[in-house]
Formats: sequence, structure tokens, C-alpha cells
Amino acid sequence: MADIITEIAKGLKERDNPKDLKSAIIAQVVKIEPKISVAYCENKIILNEDEELIISEWFRFRCNIDKTEALSQNVPDNLNNALQNAQNAKLVTETHSYGGAPCQMPNAISHIYNAINNLKGAINSINNELIALKCNLNIGDEVVIVSLEEKNKFVLIDKVLNIQNGG
Repeated sequence: MADIITEIAKGLKERDNPKDLKSAIIAQVVKIEPKISVAYCENKIILNEDEELIISEWFRFRCNIDKTEALSQNVPDNLNNALQNAQNAKLVTETHSYGGAPCQMPNAISHIYNAINNLKGAINSINNELIALKCNLNIGDEVVIVSLEEKNKFVLIDKVLNIQNGG
């Protein structure tokens, strides 16, 4: 059994492993528009998006959350307007013109109001969670980049949070 393990270990050592792969690197954002550029090694090495730097899909997604500010502004306003309209509808009372019996419409409106109110809470929770994922990238921010097997190609993985400065 020890011979098999020794042979496997020798085989792993002999294979053609890349020699220039580096561990994760902390880089600093030096440019955002029109494309992201980051620098590391005391700003001696600059990597440019679509040249040496590839932006991960997840990071791109996070940076594009609420770019139009529809989530942070329109969604809460629309939800509040819907709730206000439902509250107004709940105040409506009617009696049937024939016979004077109370109408059941207020009960139906009350159920609709409760449904809208519950929906408002759910949508607000989802909206808040999505906004929390948003990454506001600024010049000077630190990001994590990792090298690929291909020489001089790096992937920007995510932004580094600076706990001392509040993120």
C-alpha cells in the first residue's frame, strides 16, 4: 500500500504544474470608467479590464444592482402608494340600494388590503436583501484578484471590505 502512495506522490510532483501561479492578490482600483483598472505591487503593475483583467460575473452583477436606482427609490414608493390606495379602499362602506342590506364589499376589500400589506413586507425584505448585495466600487477601493494559468491574466473576484472604515 505504501508503494502505491509513494508512486502517486512522485507522479504529482513530476507533472507540469504552472510555476507562476500566485495566491490571491489585493489590488487597488485606479480607474472605473469606461473600464476598470487595478494596480498592485505599490502601483507598479496596472491591470486593465478586457486586457489582463477579467471581471467575474458575480462581481459585475453586484456592481450593476440598482444602477438605475429603481430598487432604492421606485420600489419603496410604489409599495407605499399601493398600501395607501388599499387603505383608502378599506374605508369605503356601502349598502345595497335594494333592501338596505350591508354589502360584503368592505370585507373583500379588507382581505385585499391585508394581502397587499403582506406582499409589501415580503417585497421590502427581498428588496433590502438585494440592495445589501450591491457593491459600490470607488477609486481607491481594494479588490481581490487571482491569477489564471494563462500568463498575465487575472480575475477580479470581489471588493475587500475595510472593517475599520465601516466597509
